[in-house]
Amino acid sequence: MEKRNAVILGASGLVGQRFCQMLSNHPYFNVIGLFGGWASDGKKLSDVLKLPDYCIPQSDLLSETINQLDIEKVKRIDPDIVFSALPNDLAMEAELELASHSIPVFTNASANRMRDDVPLVVPEVNSEFLDIVTEKDGYIVANGNCSSIGLALSLKPLLKYGMRDVNVTTFQAASGAGYPGIPSMDIMDNIIPYIRDEEEKMEKEIPKMFGSLESGRIKNSDVKVNPTCVRVPVRDSHLEVVSVTIHEEVTVEEVSEAFMNFRSHPQEINLPSAPEKPLILRKEENRPQPYLDSMAGYPVRARGMAATVGRLKISGKVIRYVTLSHNTIRGAAGGSVLNAELMFKRGMV
Repeated sequence: MEKRNAVILGASGLVGQRFCQMLSNHPYFNVIGLFGGWASDGKKLSDVLKLPDYCIPQSDLLSETINQLDIEKVKRIDPDIVFSALPNDLAMEAELELASHSIPVFTNASANRMRDDVPLVVPEVNSEFLDIVTEKDGYIVANGNCSSIGLALSLKPLLKYGMRDVNVTTFQAASGAGYPGIPSMDIMDNIIPYIRDEEEKMEKEIPKMFGSLESGRIKNSDVKVNPTCVRVPVRDSHLEVVSVTIHEEVTVEEVSEAFMNFRSHPQEINLPSAPEKPLILRKEENRPQPYLDSMAGYPVRARGMAATVGRLKISGKVIRYVTLSHNTIRGAAGGSVLNAELMFKRGMV
């Protein structure tokens, strides 16, 4: 199929630049416009880089000029698709306006994430939720919070065991606070045991991700999530210590096989950003680690798109493990790009 023209909103921010990275030389999408805040207006992407320049290899994209956000201008450009990394105070109205103008919006912002007519999608977990928008020209598809996405990937293979309560403690990278993020004097040699709104997001998002479709709306599941979220002095990737109560007793071998053999629709149809193995099981006693496992995933375009699980233990009907995923790739821009790839293959972009 012919490539679709795309615009990135919030391109001057950290997640926006991850969108640029993921969409460079993309086989489905051609970036025709970058929009950001007033401070980046008229500057080239290369002038405001927050990522190393080698992360965005497409030279003409690095030299692309960023325009100050103007929704009317975006509508005049009339792109086939919009990727949104806007802050929440701008995202809600902007995304709804673009969707009403028959433009598909794939968003990392949380502003519209919990609307019952907006699918909250991790393609390996609940791609069927995209059916909500199959009759629309313009729509919003949201990816989850960075901590919710990695958790959801690791929970999906356990669903067959009758998943009930989920207790999770997240150790979240500094990049999750955006750029420049937390002042160095606050985070260095320190752990901050509170991240505003993070626990509330996980409590709401996981039940929605594992919910069901009823009359074109999403009904949440009854799974209960009990999160504790802390910020740690790590640049990228969120590590999560998880304890899941299930309905039946299983063995370590059975759960290991479930993790290792987990595949889903994106892998079946070979989406460009889909890792061959969405979950990678490490059996070493000291894995996963952000330093070693942040960029898990193959092929090259899918680096950072796989979640890594390890330290698997079972006690009765409780499964315990550690999982790690890249917060600004799989947990942000890459999650939206994968959603868009799936919709492109369905002919909905």
